[in-house]
Parts: sequence; C-alpha cells; structure tokens
Amino acid sequence: MRVRGIVLSALSLAIGTCASWGAEPQAPSREVRGLQFVLSSAGLAVQIRTSLPVPLFRCNAGDASSREVILEVPEAANRMESRYALDGHLVQEARVEAGTDASGVRIRFVLGEGSLSGVEQTPEGLIIHFARLDPPDSPPSSSGEYRIGIGDKLEISVFGHEDLSRTADVRADGSISYPLIGDLKVVGMGPSEVDAEITRALGKDYLVDPDVNVEVKESQSRWVSILGEIRNPGRYLLKRNMHVIDLIGEAGGPTKDAGPGVTITHRDQSGADSRQIVVERDRLFASDNQDVNLALAPGDIVSLGEKEVFYIRGEVAKPGPYFLEKDMTILKAITFAGGFSQFANRKDVVLLRNEGDRAQKKTTVNLKAIEDGKAPDISLKSNDLIIVPRRVF
Repeated sequence: MRVRGIVLSALSLAIGTCASWGAEPQAPSREVRGLQFVLSSAGLAVQIRTSLPVPLFRCNAGDASSREVILEVPEAANRMESRYALDGHLVQEARVEAGTDASGVRIRFVLGEGSLSGVEQTPEGLIIHFARLDPPDSPPSSSGEYRIGIGDKLEISVFGHEDLSRTADVRADGSISYPLIGDLKVVGMGPSEVDAEITRALGKDYLVDPDVNVEVKESQSRWVSILGEIRNPGRYLLKRNMHVIDLIGEAGGPTKDAGPGVTITHRDQSGADSRQIVVERDRLFASDNQDVNLALAPGDIVSLGEKEVFYIRGEVAKPGPYFLEKDMTILKAITFAGGFSQFANRKDVVLLRNEGDRAQKKTTVNLKAIEDGKAPDISLKSNDLIIVPRRVF
C-alpha cells in the first residue's frame, strides 16, 4: 500500500460524492489483464499483468499427482482469455476460470516437467517462476540430505592429496569435471553420495583407501521468494540455515506500510499440498521468536501484507484514509481525524462496511449516544468508511 495513492483516491471519492453524502463509494478497479511468458536456461517465467496496486492473491502448488499450480486473485475482474498455451515442456498450459464462489479469477497452470520455484511481485503485476524438476534418472539422495542442483559449487578435498582438492561447479547438464575421473553426474545426489562415488572411483584405479570429503560451498539452485511490503521483493538464494527473519533482513526489511501479518507458504519436498502459516510481525522480531521464526525450504514464499485502512469523510477536521490500529473503534477514529466540525450531525453518522460478494452494509450510528455512554462503541474493520453528515438547520 502507498498512502499517497490512497489519499488521492479518497479525495477524488469525496469530490465525486459531495452533493450526496449518503451515496456508496466506488470500489477501486481490480483486474487481471493478460499473460505472457519467457523461457530461459533458468526455467520459465510467466508474467501476469494486473491493475495497480497489485490485487491480493494466493499461489498454491498442488500435490505430486495433480501436477498443477493454482493462482487465485479474489474479487478481481477477468480480462484474460480462457486458455494460454505455454512452452509445453515445463508448463503445458494456463487455464483461466472463475475463482471460489464464482468471484475473482483463478489460473490453473498445468505442469509438464517443471515445478513452482518462486513468485515475484513487480510494478506491472506478478511473475510466476517455474524450474525443471530433477532428472528422473538422478540417484535419490539420503533421507533429509540436501539435493545437489545445477549451478551449485562443491568443495571437494582428498586428505593428503592437495592436487585433487578443488571447487567444482555443477554444469547445466548436471555434471562436474574432476581429475582422473572426468565428468561425473551429480545433480539430484546428496553430498555423501558424491563423496562415496569419488571415493570408489579413486580407490579403484589410483589411490589406496582415499579419504574424500564433499561439501556444498554455494547453492545456486535453491530459491525462496519474498513479496509484498518489503523494500526489495523478489527471489533470493536459499542459504544454509536461513530462517524467515534472515530473508526479511536480506530483502531490506519491511516498508513503512507493512501490516502486522507475515505469511509463509511452504510445500513439502515430498510433493504434498502447500500450507500457509501466518505469524505476527511483532512476534517475529521479538527476542523469544523461536516458535515463529521458521526455517525456510526451497520454494518457500514469504509475504508481508500491507496495513489495513479505514476512511472518514464529511464533517471532521481531517477527512481521509487512516491506518487501522489495534482495537480501533468509530469514536477513536473520529479523534484520529481531529474531531467533529462545528456543523457535524453526531446522531446520524453513517458506517459503510463490505460484507462479501461485493455487498455493502449501511449502518446509521448515534455517536452522541456513544459519547454519553448510552450506547456501545463499534469496532472498525478494514476498509470501513465513516461518513459524518452536516446538520440541517
């Protein structure tokens, strides 16, 4: 969220309805407008063009049997075609349909040999990144051990043989070059398996009981994504023992408009359904954050939501949008807006609230009774609009 844009929107709304304060405000246009894709050596990048600011969205990876990724944009109008043919190898096609309860837009990406590797928020909309799955003939890694990928750097040492110790890059074909052995396929293997393979090859023809050690020095094949109200959203290299707070720090920290919630979307490496965990940002930055500062895994998506807002129009000192603080009530909101003007009608204040399915509920509130303690105060929700009318003399 950018406050400047909201202020202008609110002012335009006030100007457009000044002749009739009871009229319902126009909701901002939210649209999903088109799709295009780029295929590169790193995989497939699918750009989704949307209205600005980018509408709220969810991106979920299905299980291994369904072989699809679903992007949902609730309450957005559909300006797209019903089907897009993609590269055919990593992702076969994108199918566009109505979202849950026939509202919003849902895009189903039917996967080929690819898998979801990240989601990036851009000034034009969203980019969904897909990468190639590990080759089917890659040896399985040991249980729980890191799987080597293309672009990784391996540190290989042989005790007592410095000439055989070196750093090896995993090439695009999934192999490394090593003295005496030549090309060795390592993608999809664990470091201990590469260790055993090099030990076997050296011990067979060249050395007696070689003592080999293989470690992953740098991982270039594992990514996590962070988006939303963060200073530098995008994809980041997953470092060893990286946690949520580490990724937020590497991305420059939250913006001033970041809200209280942080969402972590995680898909198990077994291919199980993705799951979302929402934690409070204040808890995440606390000293005793061990229960919420989760360890990240390849493909995880961290999202920082924007602050929620409410709006005040009419006979108050400072009409406009305001951040929705904890335990905010309609009476506190009037105080935030500088109080009533001398012409305010306190008995017929209007509260407009979205109730879902784009319906809007209108409630007339007697603030004079609330001030006098004769009626309970009303808690505010996100996007509530308070209209204070002028007294009729």
